[in-house]
Amino acid sequence: MRKLLPLLLVLLAVIIKAQQYPLVVYNFSPVAVTKLKIKATDPTTWTQDCHPIVSGETAGPMLPGTTVTYDLLNTSATKTPPINQWDAMSHYIGIPDAIYNVNAGATMPSALTSIINWQSIIIEFANGETIDLGRGCVQPGTPTFNSGPTPSGRTASTNTLATPAQQVVTIF
Repeated sequence: MRKLLPLLLVLLAVIIKAQQYPLVVYNFSPVAVTKLKIKATDPTTWTQDCHPIVSGETAGPMLPGTTVTYDLLNTSATKTPPINQWDAMSHYIGIPDAIYNVNAGATMPSALTSIINWQSIIIEFANGETIDLGRGCVQPGTPTFNSGPTPSGRTASTNTLATPAQQVVTIF
């Protein structure tokens, strides 16, 4: 029993970490978002470079007045708009760099799916305008940066909420 308890505690910690900080995106703007480019990192492993890095982009538009929640990387292809594949730069943590096509059934290793720090979100609109929401990589919780508003008046912001634990992106 003594040997089993530490194993159960580690397993519980992995499960809890894998479920934290879903990314919730609200499009309150009157226009469609043609693409979301999303990057997740783990700044606690390689703090200078934010490795590992997992990046993906939506395979379709996000319509005005809609919301999407990306709660797990392996299930992102089931969302609207879907993220069908993730490009992982993970050789620094001993996992070969790879592209994981989760739409085709590829499963990402738990060392990558437990990444909970949404580091960069680039929002592209049909008129070619973009907003870049990003965060510094040295410290988790570094203030967010917003490149908006766009010339046509689109704005976006991102906030991390403690209860319920999630990162929220709001587009106006």
